[in-house]
Amino acid sequence: MARKFSKCPTWWVRDPECNLAKFLGGKSSGCGIAALKCILALSTSIDFWTRQAKLSLSDLEKLTGLSRPMVIKGLARLVEMGIVLVDKTNHVHVYELTEKNKDSYWAKIPFDRVRKHLPEISNRGEVYLTALKIYLVLVSIRPNDDDSVAIGYEKIRDYVGCQRSKIRPALDVLYSHTLIRIRHSDESKERHNVYTILGL
Repeated sequence: MARKFSKCPTWWVRDPECNLAKFLGGKSSGCGIAALKCILALSTSIDFWTRQAKLSLSDLEKLTGLSRPMVIKGLARLVEMGIVLVDKTNHVHVYELTEKNKDSYWAKIPFDRVRKHLPEISNRGEVYLTALKIYLVLVSIRPNDDDSVAIGYEKIRDYVGCQRSKIRPALDVLYSHTLIRIRHSDESKERHNVYTILGL
């Protein structure tokens, strides 16, 4: 049976000391993109129960579309933030996505869709960094019994720490790579969009 989704621990999305706002834009955008691409690539590779994966740098280059130096930079950032542990005792390293004892929540990552489209997303620019941040927010807050989530721009901005003007073009990136579908909802006083995570 084909694997439909993979597991991504999401404690760090909610942690006040370690969250998506810590992946800065500007001249740091490339490193942030590399780190977030590595999180998604690792999440499609880890064992569901151990949260570990044995991968070479070449494997990660292929999964992310990053150069080797940027894979190394992205991984270093994740290790620094405590999101990833690396066992370097063997030639091929073993990576583990960490969990915190009081926050073991995890997101479903669409396996085939992310593996197909992640390398296609540009490795440069704050809009692409914001797109990856928003995607991780959406998969993290999606209800267990639904493939869609409703959220307003202000709440997205709170999660990702970006300028409001970056949100729409970032959503366009996710839409154009068929990672999400977007529809508008007027069911509440606060206008918001409903985002469907495709591939689940």
